[in-house]
Amino acid sequence: MKKLLVLGTLLMSAPFISFAETPTTTVPTIEAIKPGLLPGDFFYFLDQWGESLSLALTFNKENKARKHIEYAKERVSEISEVLKKPGAKIEDVTSAKENFGTQISDAATLVKAEKDNGSDIGGLARELDDELGVFKDELKDIFKGYKDNVGRVEDTMRAKLASLSSDNPEVQGLTEVLQSVTEEKGNAMQEEDGLDAGFMDEHALFEEVMGKEMSAQKHLGEAMRLKARLGAMADQIPAEVAASSQGLLNQAEAANTRGDFEMAKKLSKQAKKMLEKARDMAEDAGTTEPQEVSDSDVTDLEKEIKKSEKAMEGFNNR
Repeated sequence: MKKLLVLGTLLMSAPFISFAETPTTTVPTIEAIKPGLLPGDFFYFLDQWGESLSLALTFNKENKARKHIEYAKERVSEISEVLKKPGAKIEDVTSAKENFGTQISDAATLVKAEKDNGSDIGGLARELDDELGVFKDELKDIFKGYKDNVGRVEDTMRAKLASLSSDNPEVQGLTEVLQSVTEEKGNAMQEEDGLDAGFMDEHALFEEVMGKEMSAQKHLGEAMRLKARLGAMADQIPAEVAASSQGLLNQAEAANTRGDFEMAKKLSKQAKKMLEKARDMAEDAGTTEPQEVSDSDVTDLEKEIKKSEKAMEGFNNR
């Protein structure tokens, strides 16, 4: 208990950051929702019960799918608010995170069922897939902000420990708390890194309902918008990345024009992945406290460039 109190006090003293920043990828940010009851509140279960009742009384499948997305949006806001609280921990948002996943999964299942029943529902699938992309970006910002906040506490504690002699009676207690803080930072990093892989099945369902043409156009549009937004970072993006990504986009457009939607989608996704890695490296290098670009980051980017070259070779050989 003493360890948790010390951790809470340290987190209270750390400077908090805003989690309402606009995401740097996909479509514009979701409209902010001010959540009412939060996970951990005594009557939070009533909020969940009300949502379940509302869903049960919604018989139109399209409206129900949109309602699932609306509730998923509320979970994003709840996670943000909870993690802003002094002494908050990742485990405090477990229920909200799990419910977020359930809402997204249920929406995807409903849309797929309507498609199987013969409904022309590709536009809704595209709308919901875009929403999911934005939600993921919002959550990445939230978990990254929380991770950075905990990281500042970790740095403060390490500096404090370094200033103490080994026989100081505070060392043992501070060391134990530091281990908890480091573990918490790792939990936040795991949540941030796991978001992309966590919803692959739902993205796949939405894209199946969209159809090949709409899916290809969606990925092409996302890649082109990302490249346009990176214009301000042009001097920080390696020339070979700019050239490779533009080559991929040019060929993706050509594939889309001739109706080769699978190739257009593949090239667009490769361009977007490369640009995202380059953006992340540029943002790290441009922070007020620059992070050293690791060898693994450079290696990853080199791998993406080689993949782009193979993808373009495949395009030229078709």
